Amino acid sequence: MELTVRPGDPQDLYQKFAVRFAQNERYHTSLSFRPRESILKIDRKFSGSRRASIHQRRSLVNTVDGELKLRIILDRFSVEVFVNGGEQVLSATMYTDQEADRVSFFADGTAKIDVVKYDLRGVF
Repeated sequence: MELTVRPGDPQDLYQKFAVRFAQNERYHTSLSFRPRESILKIDRKFSGSRRASIHQRRSLVNTVDGELKLRIILDRFSVEVFVNGGEQVLSATMYTDQEADRVSFFADGTAKIDVVKYDLRGVF
């Protein structure tokens, strides 16, 4: 999926934007962005992992007036996030049940979100 996130009002930045994926009633992995700090974070601590591993990855990212472009590629067990056309890449392995297939979006403040969803089909 491709996302473009920008403030609803250029003079008033939203506090946080998040997308949750591999989600069901019990589990999810989230990708969140705080434009004031320019921090993008993948958090898989609620993904069902039972291993002692690092559950969060953070990166400083570039934005112009709070706008961020993301390409998110999800498969059965992993997520890759390409930031602003590939300036940076974040990836993580997920351990969530395959039935957890929902995606949801959240914003603290007013954010405009453009979403393009693609289905990838392959031979498994």
